[in-house]
Amino acid sequence: MDKIDKAILNTIQSSFPLVSRPYQAIGQQIGISELEVFERIEELKRRKIIRRIGGIFDSRNLGYVSTLCAARVPESKIPQLAELTQGITEITHNYLRNHFYNMWFTVIACSERRLQQIIDTVRTVLGSDEVYSLPAKKIFKIEVRLNFNDGGLAPEAPAPTSFKQIGRKTPVTKMALTEQDKALIRLIQDNLPATLTPFASIAQELQRDEKEILDSLQKFLDGGILRRVVAILYHQKAGFISNAMGIWDVPEHRVDEVGYKIAGFAEVSHCYQRCSLPNFPYNLFTMIHGRSDAECRALMAKIAEKVNIKDYSLLFSQAELKKSSMRYFLEPYGVC
Repeated sequence: MDKIDKAILNTIQSSFPLVSRPYQAIGQQIGISELEVFERIEELKRRKIIRRIGGIFDSRNLGYVSTLCAARVPESKIPQLAELTQGITEITHNYLRNHFYNMWFTVIACSERRLQQIIDTVRTVLGSDEVYSLPAKKIFKIEVRLNFNDGGLAPEAPAPTSFKQIGRKTPVTKMALTEQDKALIRLIQDNLPATLTPFASIAQELQRDEKEILDSLQKFLDGGILRRVVAILYHQKAGFISNAMGIWDVPEHRVDEVGYKIAGFAEVSHCYQRCSLPNFPYNLFTMIHGRSDAECRALMAKIAEKVNIKDYSLLFSQAELKKSSMRYFLEPYGVC
C-alpha cells in the first residue's frame, strides 16, 4: 500500500460520508479524484484488505442481546466446536486464545431465550458446563480503527470522561422501527453497492428516494441504533498480525476511572466492564491490534503504567475460527 491507500483507509475507518457522492467527498479530503478513490477502494477489496463497507449497529438499541462467552475446550473437541459455531449465525466471532479458558466467542441474539439456547447447544456438544457468559455491564468504547500513520504506536488521546467524548452515546430508548426501516438495515449492514452513488442504488432497490435513505441513516445515527458507516478491514492482511484481549483486575470503585482512561488510547478498539469468572477475577476487557506481539505487550505496559493497574494479562489470538458481522432482522419465523 502507498501513502494514498493508507490515507483512504484512515479516513473510511472513521466514517464513510453519508452524502450522494461519498467517493467525491473522500477525494476532496485527501486531494485526489472521485474515480481514483473508488478504484483504489475496489482494489483494496480485491486484495482482501477491506472486508466490507457498511453499517455498524448498536445491537441493544435494535432490541437484541449479546454476550462474550469463555469456554474450556479440550484440544480433541476444538474442530467439532469450530464447525458448530460456523453454522450458528448469531455467533459472530470465535477465537482460540492462550489461556485455560481457550475458546472465546461472541453471541448476538434476538432474545434472551435464543441467547441461552445457543449457549446450551454449545455446552451440549462440548459435553461440559464450562461455557461461561460474560455480558457487558458497561461499555466504554467500541471503535475499531487501525492506525496507518508511520511511526509505531498512535499518539495517546486525552482521557475521555463520558460516552459522548469517545463517540459512544449513552444508551437510548429503543427506536420504534418500521418494516421500511428494517429493510434498509438489512441492506446497509452488508457491503454498500460498488457504485459511485451507493445510496442512490440502495434507494432504487427499496423503491425510495435517495434523500429519504440518507435522512433515515441520519435518523438511525441520531437515535443511537447506527454507530457509524465505515470500512471494516482484514486486520492481518492490512499488516496488523497480532490481536490480543487485555484483561484487567480493577477495584470496583476504580472501574469508571480506569475504563475511560483506557478508552482514550487509539490502539484500544473495545473496552468493556464484564462479570468475573471462577478462578478468573478480571472485570475489565480490552481489545488491541498491533503489528507484532511485542507491540501489543508494549502498549499494555504503557496503559498499565498510565492507569496504575498491575494485575493484568494479555490473551493472544492463536487461531481465528470465525469472524463475521451480525445480520439483523433475518431470523427465521419463530426463532425469537
